Amino acid sequence: MMTLKEYLHSFNITLEAFSRECDIPYTTLTKYVYNNERIPSRNNMKKINKITKGAVSANDFYSTVSEEDWQWRITYERDFSKATEDAKEILGDMDIHPLAFSVVVEMVSQMGIKGVSQFENFLDALKEGNYEKAAKEMRDSRWGKQTPKIADTLSKKMSSAS
Repeated sequence: MMTLKEYLHSFNITLEAFSRECDIPYTTLTKYVYNNERIPSRNNMKKINKITKGAVSANDFYSTVSEEDWQWRITYERDFSKATEDAKEILGDMDIHPLAFSVVVEMVSQMGIKGVSQFENFLDALKEGNYEKAAKEMRDSRWGKQTPKIADTLSKKMSSAS
């Protein structure tokens, strides 16, 4: 669970900027953030849920989850967002299958942007749209030998993008 206030704080988003992005009046949002008794309308909740990519849902306006659970979720969302942005940076303007992109995100979350950037043959295969070759490069890499179960799982996912 993550309240709207926690989401805004975690991702360094101002209430003003969020108001503009989701087209909900600033004064209304302040009531959601600073007045725990105010619950968004169905329409506003859909907007909030969409903008936060599900990190804030209707249930998050009710206190039902422990502090530890929402801290874990904040960390996960932050790490996943970083890995997604780094994967986009590595791939540049490559137009690859969404499944292949999800594999690159998972690889970045494990090895970081520098680690995945060194997979030159893998990246060349992605540029060519050759997902079988990319999967082979994953399995044959030092990373593939060090983490065979993960590499095998992700390479199968990559192959299925073909």
